[in-house]
Parts: sequence; C-alpha cells; structure tokens
Amino acid sequence: QQGDLNSFLWTIRRDPPAYLFGTIHVPYTRVWDFIPDNSKAAFHTSSSVYFELDLTDPYTISGLASCQMLPHGENLQDVLPRELYRRLKRHLDYIKLMLPHWMTPDQRGKGLYADYLFNAIAGNWERKRPVWVMLMVNSLTETDIRSRGVPVLDLYLAQEAERMKKTTGAVERVEEQCHPLNGLNFSQV
Repeated sequence: QQGDLNSFLWTIRRDPPAYLFGTIHVPYTRVWDFIPDNSKAAFHTSSSVYFELDLTDPYTISGLASCQMLPHGENLQDVLPRELYRRLKRHLDYIKLMLPHWMTPDQRGKGLYADYLFNAIAGNWERKRPVWVMLMVNSLTETDIRSRGVPVLDLYLAQEAERMKKTTGAVERVEEQCHPLNGLNFSQV
C-alpha cells in the first residue's frame, strides 16, 4: 500500500520547500513501483533538480571512464597476483560465453548484440584499477544483464527532468567520486 511505503524523502520546510531524496543505482523499473506518491509528487512539482552526478553530461561519463584506468599505462596483470588474474580472466570468458543466453528477446529485438554489450560493460577491463574491476564483476550477473538498456534510477530521473524542462545540476564532481575509491589499497579492495 502506498501509505505503508517509506519514501526516503526529507522535506526542508521553507517557501518553496526543498527536498532530499535518496536514490539507488539500479534499473529504475526495479524500484519505481515502490517509490511512494509523495516522492514522485515532490519531483514533479520541483522546478530544479540536483543529482549526485550529471549522468547526462558526456564530460561526466568520459571523466568517470578515465578515472577508472590504471596510471602510467599499467595493466591489471601487472598489479594482481597471477592466480587471481587467471581466475578473473576465466570468469570474464565465461560471462562472454553466457551473455547471449542471458539477454532478453526484447534486448535482441532492439538490435543489442552480446559482443557489443560485453564490450560496453567490460571493454578495456585489463587497464582498469582493481576496485573498478570488482564493481564491474559484481554487475555481470544474469539479472543485471537482463536489465541492461533500462536506465538506473538517477539517470531516469535526470532524463525526466530534462524532458520536463527543469533546471538540473550535480552536487558532486567526478573527482569526488573517483578519488576515494582509487585511494583504497589492494587489501581493502
């Protein structure tokens, strides 16, 4: 029931009111039906919307991609223990083999090919820092693959805000997202 749902919506009582809403980085279709009407109404009535990052900005996307890379032309093979690297490579080979079986007819109907999807998710994996490879591997599951092509909640809301001609912005820069993760040492990762 709508009334029983926790909205994760904070209201700052001022004129006009301001809202703070916590999102999650999953395909919006997984959570949209569970977002209470008060949160959706706050979004629709707001004239300005600010996100963690501006996922509609190509510079943000390219910045996120470049911050994930190992420095000085290093490869993952140079920084991972040999056996861990071999296990990772075998696992990614398995994922590449399974990907066509995990894709939905709808994805294939939209012209999405398994090789393209694998390269979009895991391309250049051997040049990425271990923490980003770990996050990538965690997203290479059958469930996650089946929802590829559906925007995550943040991106969906950003696209809706643009469509509704709202003022949009970001509260963080790419560096503020990347540097803490890149600062983790190998044992922490």
